[in-house]
Amino acid sequence: MKALVYTGTRQLDYRDAPLPAPRPGESLVRIEASGICGSDMHAWHGHDPRRVPPLILGHELAGRVEGGALDGRRVGTSAGAA
Repeated sequence: MKALVYTGTRQLDYRDAPLPAPRPGESLVRIEASGICGSDMHAWHGHDPRRVPPLILGHELAGRVEGGALDGRRVGTSAGAA
């Protein structure tokens, strides 16, 4: 998959990343939209020691489930879910 990876203060790298494999009880979601928020911006500016590069930022997501009983279902995160 393609990913925009935070690699350091004010540094991003657009690269290939491995496709995640869902564990039992999880579903794979093809992300169709992702937002950024203040915590992502704090990381970008180097002001958040909890976000250690390399890291794929963005936790406000929307997409569709791929495979399983919920195949094709539209899903998204809610505030504080990530």
